[in-house]
Amino acid sequence: MRRRARLSPAARLATARLEFSNDRRFTRTLLLVAVAAVVLAAGAIARQSYLEVQASGTTARALAQQNAELRDDVARTRTELELERSTRAALARQVAQLNEEKRDLERRLAFFNAQDARQGRTR
Repeated sequence: MRRRARLSPAARLATARLEFSNDRRFTRTLLLVAVAAVVLAAGAIARQSYLEVQASGTTARALAQQNAELRDDVARTRTELELERSTRAALARQVAQLNEEKRDLERRLAFFNAQDARQGRTR
């Protein structure tokens, strides 16, 4: 067997495992701190996600309420529109009836004026 050649301190340093410390307590503490940091980060992410869900729920309720108010406004406006249309139709019928009465009265007046013109009087 070959003897292991003596390595220089620089070679030993280059080939050695990377360790923070030879002390196992320090290594365990460092591992515990790393795990705690990961757990805290996960907790912060979960909390932020929860708050976003709560905020979106509040926003959804507000939008639902606004949607209901807008639906009520649309229903009220439709009712007013139907009332206006029926009123306009009734007024159009009344105008047509009054125009017909006016034409009838003008024909009568023309007839009476023609009768009076024959007799020499005018009205």
